[in-house]
Amino acid sequence: MIPDALLNQIQDRTDIVEIISAYVPLKRAGQNFKAPCPFHHDKTPSFIVSPGKQIFHCFGCGVGGNVFGFLMKYEKNDFREVVQALADRAGIEIPKDRRSGLEEERFAEYAKANQWALDFYRNFLLKESQAEKARAYLKKRGLLDVTTAAFGLGFAPADWDRFYEALRGRVADPILEKLGLIIPKKGGGYYDRFRDRLIFPILDTRGTCVAFGGRVLDDSLPKYLNSPESDFYSKGRNLYGLYQAKKPIRDRDAVVIVEGYMDLIACHQAGVQHVAASLGTALTSEQVRLIKRNTKNVFILYDADKAGEMATLRGLELCLEEGLEVKIVRLPQGHDPDSFIKELGAEKFRQALEGAKSLFDYKLSLLKAQFDVRSVEGKVKIANEMVGLFSKVQNEILRSAWTKELAKELALSEEALLAEMQKHTSRQRPHPVESRAAVSTSVSMMEKLILGLMLDHERFLSKAREEVSLEDFQHPKAREIIKRILEDESREITPAKLINFYEQDPESTHIISLACAEVETLTDKQKAFSDCVLRMKSSRIRNEREELQGRIAAAQRDGNKNRLTKLLYDFNQLNKGMKEIHEKK
Repeated sequence: MIPDALLNQIQDRTDIVEIISAYVPLKRAGQNFKAPCPFHHDKTPSFIVSPGKQIFHCFGCGVGGNVFGFLMKYEKNDFREVVQALADRAGIEIPKDRRSGLEEERFAEYAKANQWALDFYRNFLLKESQAEKARAYLKKRGLLDVTTAAFGLGFAPADWDRFYEALRGRVADPILEKLGLIIPKKGGGYYDRFRDRLIFPILDTRGTCVAFGGRVLDDSLPKYLNSPESDFYSKGRNLYGLYQAKKPIRDRDAVVIVEGYMDLIACHQAGVQHVAASLGTALTSEQVRLIKRNTKNVFILYDADKAGEMATLRGLELCLEEGLEVKIVRLPQGHDPDSFIKELGAEKFRQALEGAKSLFDYKLSLLKAQFDVRSVEGKVKIANEMVGLFSKVQNEILRSAWTKELAKELALSEEALLAEMQKHTSRQRPHPVESRAAVSTSVSMMEKLILGLMLDHERFLSKAREEVSLEDFQHPKAREIIKRILEDESREITPAKLINFYEQDPESTHIISLACAEVETLTDKQKAFSDCVLRMKSSRIRNEREELQGRIAAAQRDGNKNRLTKLLYDFNQLNKGMKEIHEKK
């Protein structure tokens, strides 16, 4: 948990207008700023940003929140990632993420065990005679000592349990087993998972060794063996070589994505160091988000075979959905980066990167090879495939340019393509306006305005403390939010800071941002507050009268005159209260 005081400090040093304007072209509208909403197709500016309250809200799709919420939704990062980024920007240090004490200790033991394993494999490669064949293999593959050192390459001995015996007693068996470094025997005991293999340590973005990959030196199968998935390691959430490549990627503002270990290492040694490997045939959404933290420019370079083409398409669509700029590098058939560099050299490889195809050209060339562009049926199939791709493009200008180009290529009208694109988008896009309406109508306008005005100025909060009761609020979420505000003894709560309490509660966040946004539309806030309080009191009295009428009827049936007299007196007092309200109106 990040302390509330630290979150408040980060927000105090962060201007939501400055942050959002880096993503959305804001225009001043009175005390606030407006723009077309970045989260849905918005024909008229319905997205407002309040510098005074440090929140945003869209009247179209209903999304709203503080600066943390905006970046979480726009960048598709989790809460801690967003807070960390803003803290770095503000020059504030966040304490190390504290899991539960036991979990923290367990993860530290995992990291230490993997580091010992890395050291064991590394030292074995460098010093042991059994590893001579591995050293010869690396030399044959053209890897320099400085390269093997940079990536911590090692070698696992062929013995069944040499690794286990070396770490036995230093690391508990259950930890080694959990990490997949050893495997239990049926009759008891353990044997090594990695044997007679070149070892590639996999580091996370902090440089912690989280897993290993092992490659055979001959043609035996399986060619690669990897650490199993665990709560300490997930292949789809890591990119091999990213730790070593972070600085080059940021310096170049671009990343080249390759498939495997040797592809990446060959690129690195050739001087192309802004490279990461996906550890499989296709990028995952988590890997794309890792990329996005470092750059928005992606070059995808997979093997020039059918599987590689399909992996490229899956990866580039994920990149598009995250708003990344994507290009595709095609190498000659039969080549991967490693073989290409060995045969043609590093300079030719750089030229191949410079000649990367746009996503549009790449997919269109694949479709032209698959369908007859001269036939009507072929044009329809190509157009449908391309339109599906266009719907994932975040940049409207780029989408428009591609639409024009496709219309020209297929001799079709832009209007027809746009119509198909609209159909495709409407099938895939959720309908946030409907969900917003469902939430916003469940909270009465009276409750929204009182909540918003309490957060707008101290004088409204003070009056609410005197004149409003928690029981007056019918919506349970609104009532809980009001309760939190009224119980805040510091009296320094702001909309942006209040939203921090509801980081895991999107409905409450929506209610707060909507309430604040509704208040910004008022011309006379004082009159609106007074009217809402009177209406709330009136509603309370009506409810109490209905309840009393039932109790009066019961007293009459029971013949309880004393109780009836008391209830009629209370009913009369409520009528007087209602009369006073009408007179004030």
